[in-house]
Amino acid sequence: MGVPSPLDPGFLAGIADSATPFQIGPFKTRPRNLTPENTTGLGRFSERQIFNSLRYGLRPGETPDVEITSTTPGQGNFPVRPRYLAPPMPWIAFRHMSDEQLYAIAAYLKNGLKPVNHRVLDSEGPPDFWASTYDAKAMGPYPAPKYPAAAER
Repeated sequence: MGVPSPLDPGFLAGIADSATPFQIGPFKTRPRNLTPENTTGLGRFSERQIFNSLRYGLRPGETPDVEITSTTPGQGNFPVRPRYLAPPMPWIAFRHMSDEQLYAIAAYLKNGLKPVNHRVLDSEGPPDFWASTYDAKAMGPYPAPKYPAAAER
């Protein structure tokens, strides 16, 4: 799962091992196969589904291949009962990237990696109730306001 980070010894950095789950309270989550393999990886998902995962934290296999225009469940193609990625996936850090940057990541995951057939055990939680804390107040508005330059203050 990683080695202690020199900046924060409580944080494990490095390559994730799918056999060793992330422990989040009483739950265990495992990193998924991000290669474009069709059976065990991201190959069966569209670039738009991967984009929606990075922008909105939605699980690609449980989110339709549609443009999402809202973060309110049931509005703007946002799923009525969204299923979110597990907390170790840092989608909050990606959500303010430009559409072009997120589509570039999605294209790389679909076309730039060698497909590897590697089945990962299912995660043992957590249920999606944790995701309700990710509202605009906690994450900041989308898109993020521009940070003023020194001359604009």
